[in-house]
Amino acid sequence: MAVNVRDNVKNDLLWKEWATLLNGVIFDADAQQNNYDDLVKALYNVQTSKRWGEKAATFGGLGDYTSKVEGAAADQDEAIEGYAKFIEHVTFAKDAIISKELLDDNQIEEAKAKMFNLVMAYKRTRAKLASMALTSSVDSTTTMSFGGKTIDISGADTLALFNTAHPLKNAFSTGTTNITMSNLFSNDLGSTTVVLNKISNRIRNFKDDRGEVLGFDADTIVIPGDDPEYEDFVKKLIGSDGEVGSNNNDINTQRGKWKLVVDYLWTEATGHPYIVMSSKANKALLASRFYDRTKLDIMNDVDVHSRNLTYNGFGRMSCGFTNWRHVAMGGVTGGTSL
Repeated sequence: MAVNVRDNVKNDLLWKEWATLLNGVIFDADAQQNNYDDLVKALYNVQTSKRWGEKAATFGGLGDYTSKVEGAAADQDEAIEGYAKFIEHVTFAKDAIISKELLDDNQIEEAKAKMFNLVMAYKRTRAKLASMALTSSVDSTTTMSFGGKTIDISGADTLALFNTAHPLKNAFSTGTTNITMSNLFSNDLGSTTVVLNKISNRIRNFKDDRGEVLGFDADTIVIPGDDPEYEDFVKKLIGSDGEVGSNNNDINTQRGKWKLVVDYLWTEATGHPYIVMSSKANKALLASRFYDRTKLDIMNDVDVHSRNLTYNGFGRMSCGFTNWRHVAMGGVTGGTSL
């Protein structure tokens, strides 16, 4: 993530050697690929930003090609603009203190641990923001409280990411308007591949704002991280050679199609919710977006009153959803029945 560390203690001889060592720990911790970074990358399109927020709109794409006579001009067409979404960045910060007493007692390993955890706390906050936004934007929930701030987690159509009635803004190919589609379902995965097949088919048949079928195949399943029996079942469902839960010799049609993401930050008290996603649709539609406005920036300084060395971590980030057609959630009360 390329953390920026600015050293303000170069002229403080007592702290200079320690600051050099601690800065090295920060760089090493930032360079380590870990499960927090992996989770954000699995769920979002990670982008940088140079503004205080980002606005993006969905587009329905062009219409079909039409025939023309020799020498004639082609029919002109333009992409149909859908709903727009503004995502505002949020500032997060944290201090870590290395006491003068720790320096006097030469407890360098304890000081290194604090610096390592300063970086990990930032990465954890980043992953929690990503996970909580994705798994909370359900039904009528369009805001969430996070880190002391209320954050908008609605989609571009002002509804939650997972909703039973997403409107198509311009369904020209059907000649009608006020068409809605659901990506929130009540069905549990069950003990066979039937529900997974059905929800995958729904994702494949999601339509853009022009009313054209997108045809993206789902390839990712996201489940909570606190349900080991359910996790074991899903692994069998997508990995067994034969038909799951059966003595039949039929092949398992789901084997090799899926990537399983166990979201250990998603803790669900009841039921067995799950998310099915097309990673290709997510990228093609730039649907789930995570912005790093200011990557982790760390400054250090010595407080003359306490003689402590203070490290301050600072970062700005945001996430949001400009499209819903890449995902569906199942196992939720009040969802559409497949």
